[in-house]
Amino acid sequence: MTTSLRFIRYFAGQFPGRSLLVIVLLTAAGLMEGFGLVTLLPLLELAVDGGSAERSQLAGLALGVLDAVGLEPSLAVLLVLIFSAVSAKGLLLWLGMRQVGFTVAHVTTRLRLQHIRALLEARWSYFVSQAAGNFANSIGTEALRAGLAYTQACRLIASSIQVSIYMAIVFVVSWQLALVAIAASALVLGALGFLVRLGRRSGQEQTDLMKSLIARLTDALIGIKPVKAMAREQHFRPLLEAEARELNGALKRQIIAVESLRAFQEPLVALMLVIGLYLVLSFTTFSVSTVFVLAFLFYRSLTYVGQIQSFYQAMSVGESAFWSLISATEEAEREVEVAGGNTPPPPLEEAITFRDVSFRYGEKIVLEDFSARIPAHRFTALIGPSGVGKTTLVDLIIGLYEPTSGEVYVDDLPLSSLDAGAWRRQLGYVPQEMFLFHDTIFSNVALGDEALGARAVEDALRAAGAWSFVEALPEGVHTVVGERGSKLSGGQRQRIAIARALVRQPKLLILDEVTTALDPRTEAEICLTLKALTERVTIVAISHQATMRELADVIIEMGSSPTSGPVHAPVTSAG
Repeated sequence: MTTSLRFIRYFAGQFPGRSLLVIVLLTAAGLMEGFGLVTLLPLLELAVDGGSAERSQLAGLALGVLDAVGLEPSLAVLLVLIFSAVSAKGLLLWLGMRQVGFTVAHVTTRLRLQHIRALLEARWSYFVSQAAGNFANSIGTEALRAGLAYTQACRLIASSIQVSIYMAIVFVVSWQLALVAIAASALVLGALGFLVRLGRRSGQEQTDLMKSLIARLTDALIGIKPVKAMAREQHFRPLLEAEARELNGALKRQIIAVESLRAFQEPLVALMLVIGLYLVLSFTTFSVSTVFVLAFLFYRSLTYVGQIQSFYQAMSVGESAFWSLISATEEAEREVEVAGGNTPPPPLEEAITFRDVSFRYGEKIVLEDFSARIPAHRFTALIGPSGVGKTTLVDLIIGLYEPTSGEVYVDDLPLSSLDAGAWRRQLGYVPQEMFLFHDTIFSNVALGDEALGARAVEDALRAAGAWSFVEALPEGVHTVVGERGSKLSGGQRQRIAIARALVRQPKLLILDEVTTALDPRTEAEICLTLKALTERVTIVAISHQATMRELADVIIEMGSSPTSGPVHAPVTSAG
């Protein structure tokens, strides 16, 4: 219950003015329904008793109000008032729930944006420790379930207001009967409370299983080609099917809890009504019309109590998704990347220098007392066997990691003192696992930067040696490249990725094994394209390829002693 109240307060606190308006509208709707019921009592007395019996206290109160406003308590007037009250109640309830819908939409969007911002601002080490599917699940599934849970919470509040009004009306007629109604409500809630708890547990199971299933499915789809190429579907499929079956089991338990609550509520409410009627008819002297109204009030009150329980159960099922999303967002916010210094980055006219740099992944030493110089406006190749720290070296240059000890300098300024965002905006990066979005060539190059026009994209494609084949395509730069660039050849995809890195005219271009998967001819063409770029950009390339070694102005050979080549930077063993 405590977590549920915190959940409701969170949503209500996002838009306090709108939340107050919702409460006012729902309360007014409840009052209109209550007014309609109070007006029903004199009508029943008129119909059943012919107005000859002694009027009940509640009927007298209703007729007194009508007399005060100058209305004759005729059949027509009473019917019009009842219809008007019901219509007003419907309109007010619609207005209130419309505000709830707006709140849910806004808060759900805010939760998604808050999570996205937290992810984008998190340090790189956080990303590599998380499954990509978890991010997709939080932003998509969990945010939606949280919003739906809040909708149920507001329906719970509406029913609670209605029950309070009904109980107040019953209390005016008979405080003893009001106590009986309260006791009956408590009995209904207590008898079926275990079904609410069952629904809450099934909701938590669904949250956990959905997170695991989507994470595994995302990994499977990213790596589907080798799985299909080696006909390993029959080995991979059971992993997904097992979690899907577990999720199905949790859904079944939720359905059992929801439908059981719905099925058992009505007989239990009917039993309470029978007992109540027996007590009223046996121990009171109310008129027949008053008994009818009290029976209706009693039944409606218990029905709304049942709705409260059902709405609370539905809220509990989705509430776990909200707390999971909040937990994931807070975790990402704790991993926020340190901004670095405030010094504007230099134009990289001299060199990037490593001075006694060491770096560890936990207990594993990757670099130890490494020193080297990467001169500006030259083509530098990082050579060495796998695992000696070449990619780590690049990550240190980018600023994704910080050295355990030592320092990286850009020209003569420590990288740690620079504005990290400004420094990275001077970089172009082409990763080893090159990725293109299922979008147009233009969008893949510009990456949503509205400041980049058609001319800038064309210049980047020309610089990357891609314009000739792009121009020949039927839709040119507006050609959709397919999933992960599947409609293009390997060399074409690499050139698009290089154009993406060049479009903002970087000072430093970093290439991570960009030619490994290419045939020798395509590799040679791309290398010559890259070599021509050194007039305006510094290039650092990780590679095992002989072509890169031949074209490089500087070779930093890691994990071994320097070998022959054009120019060798000072090297300290890196692993």
